[in-house]
Amino acid sequence: MIIRKDTLLYKLTQLHWFLLLTIIALAMFGTLILFSAGSSAHDLETGSLKIDASYAIAHLTRFVLMLGVALMVALLPLRLWASLAYPGYIIGMILLLGVEVAGNIVNGSQRWLTIGPLTLQPSELMKIAVPLALARFYHQMFSSGRSSQWIHLVAFLMVAAPVGFVLKQPDLGTSLMILGTGCAVIFFAGISLRIIGGVVAVVLIAAPIVYFFGLHDYQRDRIHTMFDPEADPLGAGYQLQQGMIAVGSGGLAGKGFMEGAQKELDYIPEQHTDFIFTIVAEEFGFAGSVVLLAAWATAILQGMGIAGSSRSSFGGLAAAGFVSTLMLYVGINVGMVIGLLPVVGIPLPLISYGGTAIVTVMIGFGLLMAVHLNRANDMTLRGLF
Repeated sequence: MIIRKDTLLYKLTQLHWFLLLTIIALAMFGTLILFSAGSSAHDLETGSLKIDASYAIAHLTRFVLMLGVALMVALLPLRLWASLAYPGYIIGMILLLGVEVAGNIVNGSQRWLTIGPLTLQPSELMKIAVPLALARFYHQMFSSGRSSQWIHLVAFLMVAAPVGFVLKQPDLGTSLMILGTGCAVIFFAGISLRIIGGVVAVVLIAAPIVYFFGLHDYQRDRIHTMFDPEADPLGAGYQLQQGMIAVGSGGLAGKGFMEGAQKELDYIPEQHTDFIFTIVAEEFGFAGSVVLLAAWATAILQGMGIAGSSRSSFGGLAAAGFVSTLMLYVGINVGMVIGLLPVVGIPLPLISYGGTAIVTVMIGFGLLMAVHLNRANDMTLRGLF
């Protein structure tokens, strides 16, 4: 039986199934860890088994829904996503301006915007919108024969605008994600190493100024805590110190599923979100942590392969941007849990509980698979714009 190339069935057979199965495996492991996070092997009051699957069920439900969305994104033409790149960026900037003017204030942060029945966090949209807009911009420049180093300045301004809004909310973690992803796309677009060296020098010079005059007091406290968590063991350093105890107590093979003492005694606040890696390390040990990180490395390497195999600059740069986002997610989350980076509120994708990050990550995976399906197509300027 010969399947026509323009049919949905043919596209399904051409999906990057290895990547898809890796994503599913990570989400299933996340569901298992969240089941442990909500449950307890030894209820402190009765001494019996306590089961609470609410985190796990909600996580699995969100993943299944977003897996369907990711497949829809993957099967739609890549030209469609290229055509939506600029409008998506503009809408995201308008929403960020709306947050600044009329955003909801929660725990001292103004990050959310209510539009009718919906409450949105526009900064999450920019994690996808910025790399897509940059990929389209560079595709347009390269297709028209423009390769001057000055085009990178325009690209950097496209990154700096949303980063400035997000920093003011304040949301240091998300702003770093957007900045890192945007800079990664600019790097892969071919910026001169001399310019990179100059930017690094400017950053090093500006760092003390930003530290003393640009950061809030609590953000400086987080940096202090990273270097000396024992300075305030019951305050700013409490969560990090307890997390490091959990990671270290897991040893080589871990204490066993649902047997983590730090989780059982509820020593780590909100352990099911940003600090969920502590449950992995305590219950599955160093070996389990390495397996999880290897699974993420596998997904990232597959994404790099997709970016490298794309014949269009839009597809290649969009894929590289999303892969950079994944690397930042995993690197920052694990780094802050083990004390190598300040605590900035970045979840571990597909593992941590929460709806916002899984939406961003699954849409990104859908775009990655769309690039894979269209890897042989070299979109021309006329065909795209």
